[in-house]
Amino acid sequence: MSLATDPHPVVHYFAMSALTQVVNAANLSYSPYVSHTLGMLSNIYLLETHEPDGGSLGSVNIRGDLPAYQVICRILHALVGVLGPELQEPSKVRSLVFLLVHEFGEETDEGLAVEAIKCVQQFLMFAPAEVDVPKLLETFRGHLVSTRRPLKVAAITALYQIVQRDAVLISKLGGNQLVEDLFGLLDDDPSIDGVRNVITSWLQQTAATLPSGWIDLCQRIMTRTAAQKRPTQAASGPAFNDDEGESFAAEAISTSSALSSRWRTQLFALQCLHDIIIAVADSGRVEHFDPLYARQAGLNPRQMLFSRVGDLIRMAFSASAALVMQVRLQGLVVLRDVIEVSFDLASLTDSVSLHPQTPNLTALCCLNSTKRRSPQRSRLRSARIRRQKCLLRLSRCAPCSSVVEW
Repeated sequence: MSLATDPHPVVHYFAMSALTQVVNAANLSYSPYVSHTLGMLSNIYLLETHEPDGGSLGSVNIRGDLPAYQVICRILHALVGVLGPELQEPSKVRSLVFLLVHEFGEETDEGLAVEAIKCVQQFLMFAPAEVDVPKLLETFRGHLVSTRRPLKVAAITALYQIVQRDAVLISKLGGNQLVEDLFGLLDDDPSIDGVRNVITSWLQQTAATLPSGWIDLCQRIMTRTAAQKRPTQAASGPAFNDDEGESFAAEAISTSSALSSRWRTQLFALQCLHDIIIAVADSGRVEHFDPLYARQAGLNPRQMLFSRVGDLIRMAFSASAALVMQVRLQGLVVLRDVIEVSFDLASLTDSVSLHPQTPNLTALCCLNSTKRRSPQRSRLRSARIRRQKCLLRLSRCAPCSSVVEW
């Protein structure tokens, strides 16, 4: 611990890193030293030699690669693991831990913010009642638009933990805007881990209660990802003065919009529609399929699933016109879910009818069957038809038929 107060960055950095390993290895056996360690960390946090801009001029470059505040936050993370459920009881130790984590969370360093988020995750695990979720949610929404990938991933991981605990509270605080921000994050970078898990967990807990809201959201996401990015890409393109350059720029924009990651977002939105239908069907709530029952119960028919059958079929129809095979197949999955759920509950109520959507269903099936047919199969089928017609003409010709019999 004495080496942790040394002004040289190499000495105090590796001394505190070693202390982190000691706390993690000792675990509950380190409980008698928690108070003393927290006092030492508070004093180190006040030292000018450990600040990012402090210390001597000769150690500036070294201090940039060995941030002391991040190691202090890692020690706090280990100490919170040692305290565990004791954080639920009011004490000076808990107040000091919360104060230090709050101070580190207010720092501008993004690496330090990542370490502070990890500490907050343990607070959510051991003392969730002591965490200000609305303020924390606003902080995470600010991290989602950061240009640093580790900060985004840390915010998404903590947000997933909050959604798992209370998705209804997140729906009240974040609303549709937070879900749209997550879809936009997924649309910009599909490789970010955890975004799909957050949306899926949120949907599974709330879709049976309000499926119409999720359907509206998926519908907006599909239409937005198909059209809204083209003006942005066109505005960000280079300014060409000649006609040939403008034509090449327009071709590049159309190519990038066609080959971008938007189809993955559309595919995930269709998968969310599948999860919505399954969640409502498994819930067994009759009001989503019986308009008379919903009206007698005083519920808004527009919020029920039976009023959104046409929208579901239209989204499946639009997905069938996509260039990517996965999107077309997922559109057929949504269509199958609509038909199966409707006919499975036909014995329960006669209110759900697909007769008005019959032309759309027929066109959708014909369109997909036409797209699945390859040119080679079409040529073989045409040759088979011509051969059958020729044999039919030969069989009707009398002289030829006698020759054949001879």
